[in-house]
Amino acid sequence: MGEGAAIYNCLLCDSYALVVLGVLPDRKLARGLKGKAAYDDLLEAFQLEFAGSSETVRLLACPTCNAFARQSGDAPSPAPAAAPSSPPPPILAGDQLEHGEFLRDALAVLTPSRLVSFDEGEPPPVYRNDAAPEAKPKWRLTQGVGPPGLELDKSRTGRLHKPSLRAFGVDARPLALPPSLAGGGDALSDATRTAAAFAERCVVGGFGDFGDARSDATEGKATVSRWREEACEGRPVLERWNAARAHAEAVMGPEAFRAMAEEATGGERKRLDRYEAMRRAETSSAAGGGAPTRRGDEVSDEFDSLTSRGGRRRARE
Repeated sequence: MGEGAAIYNCLLCDSYALVVLGVLPDRKLARGLKGKAAYDDLLEAFQLEFAGSSETVRLLACPTCNAFARQSGDAPSPAPAAAPSSPPPPILAGDQLEHGEFLRDALAVLTPSRLVSFDEGEPPPVYRNDAAPEAKPKWRLTQGVGPPGLELDKSRTGRLHKPSLRAFGVDARPLALPPSLAGGGDALSDATRTAAAFAERCVVGGFGDFGDARSDATEGKATVSRWREEACEGRPVLERWNAARAHAEAVMGPEAFRAMAEEATGGERKRLDRYEAMRRAETSSAAGGGAPTRRGDEVSDEFDSLTSRGGRRRARE
């Protein structure tokens, strides 16, 4: 038994991370020649069913973009002589526990991503965690063509150390945010949330190139791919945000795009602020020796009552 995971690449920030696909076949089945052959067939079937194609656009909770989306406040003035090739790195906060809490409470921003294939024509490879339950994860290749092992970064979010993938053909250049976003703050948060909202409209609603909400989801996913490849010249969406924003606005129309952006930024932030205030109140009460004012599931229920996004996102998980 054990979980099978694949590597995905976020189209907004170009991060690489792991996403769990499902439970792998039990290795105890691989006994004897016939058992080994049957086990290999099960692994291949798992890969084809759950990993699928590297061209498919999926909505996943990228840890980098979620850190961006939770930025707040005014960005500091950029350095006067900052070189475009070496932008100041944005502050990334949050560990796996915090990230997992956001996923459970339907607060995570879902961004357009693709599973990564390392051999043209081959489906994305599948990895198994060979470490003990309490030990540091050791993801090893179990099916397909790819790096034999993976190096995670120190964020404890499942994100990979991107330079470690350079030897396998991955462009490991760091994200070079434009000056308007490089300082973080509300500008970076708003851009991330707006970009994610546009991608969600395309992938879930089938929002086609001409703003036709009746077009199917396949066309919507193709719109996201063209957004990255054409408007952003193959670079991450946030790195080419001015061009990406203009393209999205042209696809949706100015009024529809403005309404979507306002909902994705102002509306989401208000709901998030209220949620975090409730969590702080709960934690303070528990730390003071008294019973929490609300149980965690009650807090989540109240948040779900504020927005319908929780139900939609859980359905996609």
